[in-house]
This record gives sequence, C-alpha cells and structure tokens, in this order.
Amino acid sequence: MALTELEALAARVRFDLTSAGFTPVAPECEDDPDGGLFVFANEDHVAVSWGMHDRLSEAAIGLQEAGRPGEDSVVRYETTHAAMHLALGSILNAFGYHARQYAFGFGHIIRPDTQ
Repeated sequence: MALTELEALAARVRFDLTSAGFTPVAPECEDDPDGGLFVFANEDHVAVSWGMHDRLSEAAIGLQEAGRPGEDSVVRYETTHAAMHLALGSILNAFGYHARQYAFGFGHIIRPDTQ
C-alpha cells in the first residue's frame, strides 16, 4: 500500500470524525500533551486513538506503579479511555469503516484493503 493512499484514507477518517463532532489533533502535532483524537497513517494501516492529557496520564501511571489502582486519577483515566475507545469504534463502524481494536486496546486500526 502506497503511503499516499494511506494518507488519503487517514484524511477521509479525520473528515468523517470531524463531521461527528470530534476535533482531531493535527497530524504534525501527534505528541500534543493536551491529548485528544489522533488519526495517522502507520505502515499498512490508519491508526485512530484517543490520548489523555499528559497530566492525567502521568498521575494514573504513577498511582498504578505505587500499587494504588483505586485512586480517582486511575479510575478517571481508565473510564475515559474505555468510553472514548468504545465511542470511536462505534462511530467508525457506523461510518462504514471496518475498524478493529489495536493490540493492547490502545485505539483502532483501519486497513485499506478492508474498506
């Protein structure tokens, strides 16, 4: 798959998710500490994921590493992560994409050959 075809698919996915009310992070800002919706071409697929603000991510990771998984920051992180990925998967499939969850549950992938 040529990169330009993947980039075109990623642009179409961004457009459709914008139509659904999301504001995707610009492709050149994928390391944005504020988090948000990320859509980008990656090797042989388009990846779609939701990133939390660095502040919440760092707090949740720190508390989990300290053996405190029930703390508010961890619960907020996990709840937001689960809700956003469920919503994104549902919306992508409703728009006709054949999205599947990425390994480890960190987003969805769309392969051009399944569209």
